[in-house]
Amino acid sequence: MTSRRAALSLVWRSVYDVNHLGIGCMLNCVDDLLVLRQFGLSARPGKAPVIKSVVWLPPAPGWIKVNTDGVALGSPGVGSCRGVFQTCRSFVKACFTVPLGQVFALEAELLAASLAINYTWNSCWHRIWFKSDASYVV
Repeated sequence: MTSRRAALSLVWRSVYDVNHLGIGCMLNCVDDLLVLRQFGLSARPGKAPVIKSVVWLPPAPGWIKVNTDGVALGSPGVGSCRGVFQTCRSFVKACFTVPLGQVFALEAELLAASLAINYTWNSCWHRIWFKSDASYVV
């Protein structure tokens, strides 16, 4: 019974802190808004993300554009890599994603590039335009 009271006390203290101290914000989703309303809290939306204009440039006819990315959550952390192969008409010829386990971000980026190059070579696509967000890979 005391653990139930302690849990309820913690919840109501947190509600008080949010309402009166102004700490905390929601993640801008309907589920968060509904939960906040159940507790009688006002919504404090988080800041809007920065929106960047991105223009995709197709490769020249006869070329394949390869976009790769590698990521690790931590240093090292659980990572993965991925790649997309597209034609001049933006048709996707192939794509891959590979879970990597514990890696550094640099390793994930390099593995993505290596896998993409191996795949293009094995597919006899010798005219490739390679793109990566990691300048040290390109």
